[in-house]
Amino acid sequence: MSSEISKILAGYKDALDISQARYEELYKQRAKNAIQFYNDFFHNLIRRYHTMVDDPAGRRGAIRLFDKIFGTTDVKFAAIDGTLYKEILEDYMVFFGASYAVRGDLSLQGNPPAIRYERWSSEQDVSMVAYVPIPFAELGDVVEEQFLVSDKNKFDLASIHFEIMQLAEVFLLFDLASNATVRPNYILWDQSLSSVMASTDIGSDQVGLVGYKFMGRPLTQQDVVVAYSHPYNEKLGIPGVKVFRRYNFVLAELYRNHKQRLSELCRKSGIDEGDLLDSLRNSLPLKKLGGEEELVFYDEHSREFALNEKYVQSWDYDVGLFLHICKRLFKDKDPSALTYEKTIDGHKRTVWMSPFDMKYLIAVGLRAAVETCWKQRILLVGIIKDSASRHLSRNYLGVMRNQAQYNFGNVLLPWTDRTFLEALPVGDDDLFAPWSTVEFDSVFMTMHVAPILKPGGKVVEEVRGVKGDVLTTEKLFARSLGQFFLTRAKGTPLMGHVIFIDRLVMPEFDPSSWTILTVNNKEIGEVKAFVFKDASAVNEIQDANIFLLHTLTRNLYPEVIGYPDPLHKADWGAKSLEKRVREIVKSSNVAILSKPLRRTFREIRDSVRRV
Repeated sequence: MSSEISKILAGYKDALDISQARYEELYKQRAKNAIQFYNDFFHNLIRRYHTMVDDPAGRRGAIRLFDKIFGTTDVKFAAIDGTLYKEILEDYMVFFGASYAVRGDLSLQGNPPAIRYERWSSEQDVSMVAYVPIPFAELGDVVEEQFLVSDKNKFDLASIHFEIMQLAEVFLLFDLASNATVRPNYILWDQSLSSVMASTDIGSDQVGLVGYKFMGRPLTQQDVVVAYSHPYNEKLGIPGVKVFRRYNFVLAELYRNHKQRLSELCRKSGIDEGDLLDSLRNSLPLKKLGGEEELVFYDEHSREFALNEKYVQSWDYDVGLFLHICKRLFKDKDPSALTYEKTIDGHKRTVWMSPFDMKYLIAVGLRAAVETCWKQRILLVGIIKDSASRHLSRNYLGVMRNQAQYNFGNVLLPWTDRTFLEALPVGDDDLFAPWSTVEFDSVFMTMHVAPILKPGGKVVEEVRGVKGDVLTTEKLFARSLGQFFLTRAKGTPLMGHVIFIDRLVMPEFDPSSWTILTVNNKEIGEVKAFVFKDASAVNEIQDANIFLLHTLTRNLYPEVIGYPDPLHKADWGAKSLEKRVREIVKSSNVAILSKPLRRTFREIRDSVRRV
């Protein structure tokens, strides 16, 4: 018997060895392909910054740049990170989510620049903590109907603490950006800005909070539609005129001027009157939602659109609701902030918010934070440590080649953007940290090239969105990848991981230097995405961002080599909060266990068994 088991285990080991050897061979081959692709073409898309950060003239240029952007050479910065925790107790489930920020300032006059972290008293605390214990008796209201349990509901239950953490981070981000006392010039967030924006962009009919009473009236589906149409920025042309949610463009125009003629909207959008009207006739703003009046009225006689005066203050109402719930939850530590009254089958019930409700709040908070950062000229940057995305090597390069902007042949690259770029320093001895790829529009997360079968059986490659026409907002975030630790003291380069950089576009600077790529087809409509075609393109905001990231990446801690120190310190702070809460949660179970009715007959009998 033992010999048979040995044979089975030996066979399993041989299979693993063969698979691993095959994987390593594939990786080596694709790494060679990556280096060859880099030498033939991709080196044109790499921006080298070691001269700027090491050379005195380069540093002086960076100082002038910061004075131009921020109006100062002493840059105030903040870094935000979060933590989450879930614990199953005897009769409770506890969801914990928190965010934490560190603040400091960076003086660029010294060599090297001086970094000073700020201390603050408990009254100035910038952490946001939610500790939400929910009895099992009420968990059905959070994730399921009383007599119906689905796999989706079980997943929702497992992820609620993630939404709590993300809501805490967004609330802290908005609080820092809008607080004149502590407002920084530069904010780092340990999240992908574009990914959070996309993942919380749900349909308005999925928001269960509709009907929530706030400021004397209920939240309506029209309010939700307005919230998801933001952010607005006329300089950047946001929202755009692509097919997906084209009505957002009309809403933005009507909020600037409450009445607009169809001809004027067509002139601004460049869309034919018939096409624009057809795309809007059945859209949400022109429909009665939840028994409420239309958000937008259209007069067939005057051919004029008018914003319903009832919803003129909708965006302010959305932001006010976000702040109201977050202040109760994170500052007052009131778990009932996540409950509200809802009429179900004709009866009023107090129910808990669903993950979709929290995604709506996160979406409102992030959009409000974006508009605040624009108003206050704050450079907002998201940093992602790990990702298996291929938005650069597949989506961006594929679309640019399809649109005849780049010319290169087919090549099998490593499986992710990160593994592709981490192969490059091996093939280029003249590549030093810091370096970065050119920036590209975050709309390329969802814009890609797909084979399309045309009438007659012909297959052509066309640009598509997710599910055909679904695209994220263009000209909003700039994406790139960079490396901040690379030494060549030995034969093989010693390096930190390539990290993903997601920054908010700055309307005062970016449009003057980028190139607009216009993609237009029937499926997606007209999409205007920005690109920096190669490393020679001027990009002052990327230059400033890389200089700041390099300066704040001190490489003092071996576990986070090549990662900005402020984010590491924010992670420490968040984990410290989590450690303390874990102890509180575990101790709270003692009180539950001490109640006689919580103990079974067997437990009671065994605890007092007579000798």
